[in-house]
Amino acid sequence: MAFVFFLTSLPAHSAPNVGETQSRRSSERFNIIDWIRNQQAAVRAQDSKYGRASGSGYGPYIDITFQYLQESGGTIRQSTTLGTDTRGGGKMQFYLDDLFVQGNRWRSFNIDLGIEVFYSQTISFTKHTPTTQTIHNHKELGGGLLIRPIGRSTQDTGLALKGGYTSLEEAGLWSTSTTVQNLNGIYLGAEAKLYLLPFLGIRGDYETTLESQTIAALSGKWKMQRFRYGAFLEIYLLNLGAHLFTNELFLTASSGSVTKETTSGLGFSGALHF
Repeated sequence: MAFVFFLTSLPAHSAPNVGETQSRRSSERFNIIDWIRNQQAAVRAQDSKYGRASGSGYGPYIDITFQYLQESGGTIRQSTTLGTDTRGGGKMQFYLDDLFVQGNRWRSFNIDLGIEVFYSQTISFTKHTPTTQTIHNHKELGGGLLIRPIGRSTQDTGLALKGGYTSLEEAGLWSTSTTVQNLNGIYLGAEAKLYLLPFLGIRGDYETTLESQTIAALSGKWKMQRFRYGAFLEIYLLNLGAHLFTNELFLTASSGSVTKETTSGLGFSGALHF
């Protein structure tokens, strides 16, 4: 009786209403589908505000990256360990974003054109006992053209294709000779980046230098290929990364025999975007 008296004594506006209660709870409920839709709506509104809802911006936009990297790893010629080679270098990439076709967050396919210049050299070489290798020096300078068909900028998930010219000064590669040799070649490659979170992602880089004509000083032809793959952390305009790398150099003698030299290990990089 007391409970019935309590219910009848409640003010009219306080009486339980199942329909209103369920409606309120439904409107307050969090679910991932509605959250994603709200995020998409917010981005579309932002693109529309800045005139890019259909890729109609006012490009091209300047996109510059300065990168420094250092790599260290063991060097093996055929099956013989020569030692540990540590290299340092830098790279500059300059893009004109949205040069031909313009994209937005929901339309990543576009065409960006750019150039790159890079440099690297051996900082130190630690000989592996009991090898007779006394020197192992690698210096590389090159540059070329960049084409990015996927991705809106260097700070976006994307794919870039590249090609150009590289020049090497080497001593102790493929042999124990201390004589410095000058090598030149055309390189082709591609690099890709995938953001897993707004500040975290993975990337890969592949580059191959086409086989040269016969070089008298080496009595053969040479070619090179390079792999890099790792992860990165991005804070505003700063990108910090770690990666595994493999550099492979091949010397094909006039007799047909092939000497392969491989350097592989761990590398770290830091880049600034402007």
